[in-house]
Amino acid sequence: MEEASKVAGEHYENFPVGSLLMPARLRHHVHRIYAFARTADDLADESRDLPGLLAWRRGLENALEQRGRPPALLSDLASTIQEFQLPAVLFFDLLDAFQQDLEKNRYEDAAALQDYCRKSADPVGRILLHLHDHTDAESLLLSDHICTALQILNHAQDVKEDYLERDRIYLPRDLMDLHGVNESDLAAERTSEGLRACLATWGDQVSRSFALGWPLTRRVPGRFGLELRAILQGAALVLDRMQSTGFRVLERRPRLHKSDAPELLLRSLFQSWPPRAVRRRSW
Repeated sequence: MEEASKVAGEHYENFPVGSLLMPARLRHHVHRIYAFARTADDLADESRDLPGLLAWRRGLENALEQRGRPPALLSDLASTIQEFQLPAVLFFDLLDAFQQDLEKNRYEDAAALQDYCRKSADPVGRILLHLHDHTDAESLLLSDHICTALQILNHAQDVKEDYLERDRIYLPRDLMDLHGVNESDLAAERTSEGLRACLATWGDQVSRSFALGWPLTRRVPGRFGLELRAILQGAALVLDRMQSTGFRVLERRPRLHKSDAPELLLRSLFQSWPPRAVRRRSW
């Protein structure tokens, strides 16, 4: 088994990565992309290793230029980039975002967070669209709505862990100030009313962005479209669970479970309209 496929199989995520819904001919390419990002993410989040992350960047540069002896995973990724003519800038945008995580841990407003998501989340969707040869401007824009929403949903799930384990706060400072939220609220045992209000604002933003991006599921045919619907259905279920508890995420982190898989597959196959959490407002 290729190293990238091993990396993809060893990590649990809320959303499928190169799952069986993905066309078999593309699956190992998706695994290469995921393994590249997963490795960089671990360098930033787990090791906090800036020199290692910079070396990973140089390794990708060398692999693309066919210089030296870069890690096999990066050589394999370079082959995928070249075979499908994927924009290399998207991979370096991801690396910029991981580096930013090591250098910046607070965001003043929504615009600053949006710029971060543009580098940390949107490139993933754009890479996959290029991989499937869906590169029209409208599809790329719809993908950006979805990917930014996925990123913010993940931040909402992990608001406590990000603060306690990494000293990062992605909630914009002006939103926290509006609802009287202090940093100590993020480490509490119970979710304060102010923090719930902040997360509800995020929930509405995520819901709107998913609704804006949903038409992409009708523009992308075949198994990739099915994969996309599965991702959105899974994310909507997480959002629904978050909403149903009044955004009390400090008490219990909302997530997907293996038992959700059959229902999500059925929804992906037979439900063409947006899920409930995408169409409604929060609490």
